[in-house]
Amino acid sequence: MIEPVKIDEKGRMVLPKRIRVKAGIRSGSTLLVEVKGQGIVELRDSTALLDKLQRVAVKKLTGWKEEEHKEDRLLPKAAK
Repeated sequence: MIEPVKIDEKGRMVLPKRIRVKAGIRSGSTLLVEVKGQGIVELRDSTALLDKLQRVAVKKLTGWKEEEHKEDRLLPKAAK
């Protein structure tokens, strides 16, 4: 979906409702802006990224037990 938007004199733009709905961007969302190239920017909903990160972390760390990781036990020895 491609929609033209204009940038005003203060650098602001309005994302059309169709774009916001399709992208799942709600009022009050914080977007991350990344420059991908000359004239190319990508907007990402930071809340969606944090939710995804949390799901991945929970999946990866389920069943993790600190006492099973000997690196933690070696740390005090390495500090001496």
